[in-house]
Amino acid sequence: MRYIALTEAKAGMQLATSLYDSNGRTLVGSHILLTDNYIEKLIEYGYAGIYIEDELTQDIEVEDAISPQLRAEGMDCIEKRDIDGCKVVAEKLVEEILSKGRISLDMLDLRSYDDYTYAHSVNVGVLCGVIGMEMHMNEKEMAQLVTAALLHDLGKLAIPGEILNKPGRLTQKEYKRMQEHPVISYELIKDRFDLSAQIKVAVLFHHENVDGTGYPNGVMGEEQTLFTKILHAADVYDALVSKRPYKEPYAPCEAAEYLMGGCGILFDREVVEVMLRSIPLYPKGTEVELSDGRVGVIKENADAHNLRPIVRLLDGTTLDLSDRANMSIAILPPKGKQEVSTSSEAERKEMIKHQREVHIIAVDDMKTNLQMIYDILKDDYKVTLLKSGAQLIKYLEKNPYPDLILLDIDMPQMDGIEAAKRVMDMTKESVPIMFVSALCDTKTIMACKDLNVAGYVVRPYKPVYIRSEIERIINRWEAN
Repeated sequence: MRYIALTEAKAGMQLATSLYDSNGRTLVGSHILLTDNYIEKLIEYGYAGIYIEDELTQDIEVEDAISPQLRAEGMDCIEKRDIDGCKVVAEKLVEEILSKGRISLDMLDLRSYDDYTYAHSVNVGVLCGVIGMEMHMNEKEMAQLVTAALLHDLGKLAIPGEILNKPGRLTQKEYKRMQEHPVISYELIKDRFDLSAQIKVAVLFHHENVDGTGYPNGVMGEEQTLFTKILHAADVYDALVSKRPYKEPYAPCEAAEYLMGGCGILFDREVVEVMLRSIPLYPKGTEVELSDGRVGVIKENADAHNLRPIVRLLDGTTLDLSDRANMSIAILPPKGKQEVSTSSEAERKEMIKHQREVHIIAVDDMKTNLQMIYDILKDDYKVTLLKSGAQLIKYLEKNPYPDLILLDIDMPQMDGIEAAKRVMDMTKESVPIMFVSALCDTKTIMACKDLNVAGYVVRPYKPVYIRSEIERIINRWEAN
C-alpha cells in the first residue's frame, strides 16, 4: 500500500485501509473501489489523504499503532473530560502496545481534525506509551505516563477556539491566555487521589524546557521528572507533524531534526534519543525523491533502515539505501496539501504590520553567518548586523536597546561570552541574549548557562528551528 493525497485519488482506485469517523464508525471499508461520491464524502469528513493498494506496493504493509475504536474512545473521554474514562483508555492503550511487542508508528493520521485537541492527546499518549516501553518501564508506569498524556491538554478546552485555531501570530494577551492551559489542566486533576503525583506534575509542567525557559514555572531540567520530559518531547513532536490552521505539517524527518536541535535546550537528550529510535523518519508507504532524481516509495525503515530506508522505485526495483552511503534522500512535500488561505495570510501580515517592530541584533565575525541570519529573519524583524563584540558595545552606547541579541562565541579580541557579560551589565539584563555558535563542548555550554542567557543554538541549524527559538524568547520576554 502507499499513501496519496486525497486530491490525487481517482474513481476505481482500491482503498487499502478502512476509514473511520471521529466516533470510530466505519465510513468506507478496506479493499473498496473508490467512487467520485466516496472521494467527495471523504473530503467533507476532513481526510487529507488515503492509503491505496496498487501493484507496485502490494507487499508494503502499514498498520496503525492502536485500533480505531480505542482511538475514538480516547477522543470521546477527553472531549467529555472523563478522567476515569481516560484512565481506562490508558490501560487499554498500554495493553495494545505491549501485546504487539513492536509498535509501528508509520501510519499517518489521515484526518484533518476539527477536534484537534482530542486527537492530539491520543497521539501523544501513543508516543508516550512507545517511549515508556523503549525505556523499559513496567506496565503500571506506562499506564500512568499515558494517562498524563491523555489529560495534559484538558485545559485547552477552556481556551477560546479563536485563539486555539488562530491562523496568525498570537497577541501578547492571547499568548498569555494560551499559557494558562497547563495550570487549568492541573486544577482539573489536582484533587484526584487516584492520580499519582507523577501524573499531576507532568500535566502541570509539560511545557517546561530543560534550560528553564518554559512555562508556567520555568523549571530546570534537573528538577523535572522523567514523565515531564517524555510528555514534553512527545507533545511537541505531534504538534509539529500535525496540520493546523496556522501551519502546514512537518515531515517526520523535519520534526526529528527540530527535536535533535533542541537537545539540552528544550528537550532531554536521552528522551529524544529513545524517541527517535521509535519514530520512523520516513514512514512506510510514503513517496520519496532520491538525489539522482528517481522517485520511489518507502518499503522498509526499521532499525538500521530508519536513516537509510529500503525504497521501492517506480520501475519496480528495490533500492537499499543503507548500501549506498553516498546517496542522500529527501521527502517530497505532500502533494495537494492545503495552503493557508489568502485571506488568512493577508490578515496575518496586516496584524504583524501593526504590531511593534521587533529589533534583533546579530553579532558574528563571519560574513556568511551574518548573511544567513539576515536572510532568515529579514521578512519578520528589523535586523542589524555587527561584526564584533566591540561594535556591539559601541552600538548600544548610542542607540536604543534591541529586543534580542544573537551572539557568536568564537570571535577575536572580545569573545561572545565576554561581550554578553558587558551587555548584561550595561543593560541591567533587560535585553535577552541567545548564543548562536558552532561550539558545543561541555565547558562552553556550562559557561553560557552560568550567564543565564535566554537560549543557545548550535550551528549548523535549520532555519525553522532558529526562527521558533527567537519567537519563543521574544514572546516569553514580552510576557514578563
